[in-house]
Amino acid sequence: MRERYIDDAAGLAALCAELADSPWLAIDTEFMREKTYYPQFCLLQIANQEVLACVDPLRLDDLDPLLDLLYDPSILKILHAARQDMELFFHLRGALPAPLFDTQMAAALAGLGDQAGYGNVVKEVLGVELAKGHARTDWTRRPLDPEQIRYALDDVRYLGGVYRKLSERLDSQGRLAWLDDDFQALANPETYRIDPQQVWQRLRGLHVLKGVQLAVAQAVAAWREQRAEHADRPRRWILKDEVVVDIARRMPKDLQGLGRIRDLSEGTLQRHGQELLELIREARELPA
Repeated sequence: MRERYIDDAAGLAALCAELADSPWLAIDTEFMREKTYYPQFCLLQIANQEVLACVDPLRLDDLDPLLDLLYDPSILKILHAARQDMELFFHLRGALPAPLFDTQMAAALAGLGDQAGYGNVVKEVLGVELAKGHARTDWTRRPLDPEQIRYALDDVRYLGGVYRKLSERLDSQGRLAWLDDDFQALANPETYRIDPQQVWQRLRGLHVLKGVQLAVAQAVAAWREQRAEHADRPRRWILKDEVVVDIARRMPKDLQGLGRIRDLSEGTLQRHGQELLELIREARELPA
């Protein structure tokens, strides 16, 4: 396969021309979100039967030629554990590429285990052992070294082969169409729209709360979500889950009580204490 590293407009145009007539494209992304609310797009790996490329979005001002290709409804997009990749594309364009084939979902239906990792699926289906060692790479740093690029390319190098083998196996079992609803859900924008009023349901430690405490958790978690999104900062930088749950459990009525919440920073208490107390008060007054 011809390998490419694309970091300029001319290279991107040439790559898109090479990929334009592909019946399918294997896709993976590398991103970071340790310091942000939204995923920071760091690298896109893409392949067809002949070309294998890394596209560097940190060096390119305009990804539209490639995104137009990815959003082409005549081209099947093959990914492994696609949900986070799809979330990234949703934030880029407010829409999702389709049609899709998720090899992790297909592997589960083929009996290879729920949420099987890409390396395990490649080994089981193709008999290829992938190199390890760059799973914790900081993909924002440049330049990437040859080993990092090779590791990244391996994430799409075998996807086409895995797709063919799994789809043939499932088709022979009469199960291939069973995945249609799952793939449609992956390509549905509603899957990725976040309702601040519902995020409380994913709080760690929620089981210790009951009654009106849950209403407080809902209000504080929604406030945290909106602040994190507006500032593009991780939720935990605004308030940790444990702090949200502790506020809901204790329901303090004044700044002194709020200040006793463990791990609630002094800065947050000074800047947002009254706002949090008002949220608690409003939640306590909701009808049972």
